[in-house]
Amino acid sequence: MCQPELIPRWLLKNERSLINKTPQRLNFLRRSITHLSKIFNDEIYFNRTANYQGLLQALDPRAKLILTLIFMIIINCSHTFTVPLILFAITLIYAKLSHISSIQLIRRAWLIIPVFILICSIPALFNILIPGKALLTIISANSKSQWFSHGLYITDNGFHAVMMMFIRSGCSLSLVYLLLTTTSWNDLTKGLSLLKVPSGFILILSMTYRYIFLLANCALQMNEARFLRTVGRLNHRENRRFIGHSMALLFIKSNYLATEIFAAMRARGFSHKIVSLKILKLGKIDYIFMINNGIILLILLAWSKIS
Repeated sequence: MCQPELIPRWLLKNERSLINKTPQRLNFLRRSITHLSKIFNDEIYFNRTANYQGLLQALDPRAKLILTLIFMIIINCSHTFTVPLILFAITLIYAKLSHISSIQLIRRAWLIIPVFILICSIPALFNILIPGKALLTIISANSKSQWFSHGLYITDNGFHAVMMMFIRSGCSLSLVYLLLTTTSWNDLTKGLSLLKVPSGFILILSMTYRYIFLLANCALQMNEARFLRTVGRLNHRENRRFIGHSMALLFIKSNYLATEIFAAMRARGFSHKIVSLKILKLGKIDYIFMINNGIILLILLAWSKIS
């Protein structure tokens, strides 16, 4: 029988697993893969909702483009909360009639860019940047204080300016989101060309749209490859290094693929002309829709001037 003294110490130790079974293992790479996959899910979602049998799906893209542009101009030129909020309520009604989830619209349009704008504009709330009547006092006035001799408080003008930025951005993005979910990309670019938008601008827009998915696919493949080759937990330093290398590689790939993508498009018959399988033609429903919305806008403008 083998004596314990003859057995090496490393053989008597418990085996140490290289795999960390905690939920935090490779959490960074998992999140990256999940977020990149959502980009492609959005493309599939937009293509699916554009084929629903709803109100906005039945309209000509030109009518929707003109209406979206006019609504956005009025929202961003308004100085009161009422007009943008009424137009947002109309947007929700159109989303319901087009079988678009209102919860999805609010979550995607309001919870990212408008919240970021709101956070960045917090300093504008205080009297240091925008003077006005005090709504909430943070630091009382003290003549002996070097920095806040007049005090520090949230002003009514600052609150109004910050909330207007938040509401304008949210309402504008809601209109853009509704346009994208009810119109396929090919019909949208065809509508832009019929509105006499320069073909160069449409070409750049189309290339940018396709480039988003191409680079997202490259980033997704890089993250998946790193995930499969990694065992154990990654520290923050390794994560930052991986992000830096990934950004540099994506930049090199984007420059390398620019000419190849355009050459592939030309090989497949691309001739700078916007093509759509649908025959776009303004019908009665488009004119009725634009007239009704024109009446609504005139009522809102007249009411805002009176009030």
